[in-house]
Amino acid sequence: MRLHRCAEVGCRELIKLGFDYCDEHYSKRVAVYHQRRDETRALNSRTLKGQHAKAEYFKQYNEVVRPELGHEFYQSKQWERISRYVKQRDMYTDAVDGKVYDQGDLIADHIIPRRLLKSKAEQLDVDNLWLLSRSHHSHKTAIENKMTDEQLKHISREWWKKVLKN
Repeated sequence: MRLHRCAEVGCRELIKLGFDYCDEHYSKRVAVYHQRRDETRALNSRTLKGQHAKAEYFKQYNEVVRPELGHEFYQSKQWERISRYVKQRDMYTDAVDGKVYDQGDLIADHIIPRRLLKSKAEQLDVDNLWLLSRSHHSHKTAIENKMTDEQLKHISREWWKKVLKN
């Protein structure tokens, strides 16, 4: 097997061809990248241009990616009250990882998707609602899109927690 030295100045670690950095330096570079990306996002969100870009992104997301978010159900006073109640009930804590988030970073999500619920009372049932961070909500939605409606009707909260933790 052919080896070469890590590209980090002063590192003498031998690594396989096709890789530039040893595990230690690769991890450090990735951490620096993520830190800079987060700082840039935070800075951009404070500028008018950044706020406009964020608003445009969510507008596109609501219209194209998640069209039901644009429906009047999620804009109704009832839903806003119930969503606020669930956030207070769960103390702004993500149901999967137990982290506490700001109000805008959490989504009141239907465990059994709303489209499978017949009546409005079922859709507004707080026992079928839980709080998810945006990343967990996106992950859950991606999994839901791969499953049949019959499977989704019988999935429990505990199953979702186990799947979303991975």
